[in-house]
Amino acid sequence: MHMSQPIPASSARPSVQTLDQGAFQTACASLMRMVAVDYSPTLLVGIRTGGLVVAEMMARTAAAVPVLPLTCRRGGTATKSRIPFLHALLGALPRRAVDALRLLEHRILSPRRKRLATAPHIDHAEAAVIGARLAAAHQAHRLLVVDDAVDSGVTLATVIELLRATCPPQTEIRSAVITVTLEEPRAEPDYTLYRGVLCRFPWSFDAAR
Repeated sequence: MHMSQPIPASSARPSVQTLDQGAFQTACASLMRMVAVDYSPTLLVGIRTGGLVVAEMMARTAAAVPVLPLTCRRGGTATKSRIPFLHALLGALPRRAVDALRLLEHRILSPRRKRLATAPHIDHAEAAVIGARLAAAHQAHRLLVVDDAVDSGVTLATVIELLRATCPPQTEIRSAVITVTLEEPRAEPDYTLYRGVLCRFPWSFDAAR
């Protein structure tokens, strides 16, 4: 595995880092530079939804690298969206309080996420489109799977397994994420910008509105 040198958390305990739009763009550019040290992807595959946003931003710093989406349906965000007035409540709290809530959620749910993590539903039609595109090119491809964060690693592992089964045998597949939040995930990304950092992205549920 081609491991990157991630930026460590400030301590053994996880930390929270807010990435506003400017900081997010800088993080994506840094991740793309990290990849470019030893890999030149010919296609970026962004895992919806956050991973696709990261992939598209990364592609802006790499000329002529196309991006294709791969939809994964994961339950956590959908559950939060069904809680009435949560957006308004989080928006009214001081940032330190919102950070504390995020850390508390991480501490309580992390063991459960690792123990009970189940494979997400992946859009096989989109995966087939990716495989067909690579097959039609009649050349070896270097694919980079992109996500915003890895927790248990089940989503990334499932996506890579499906793409290996769908893409031509000569396709090289690596992965890149902004942050890895849990130790020993099911799939370890090849390139990671942060480790042990809970990133608040511009689209996060508790981002400032």
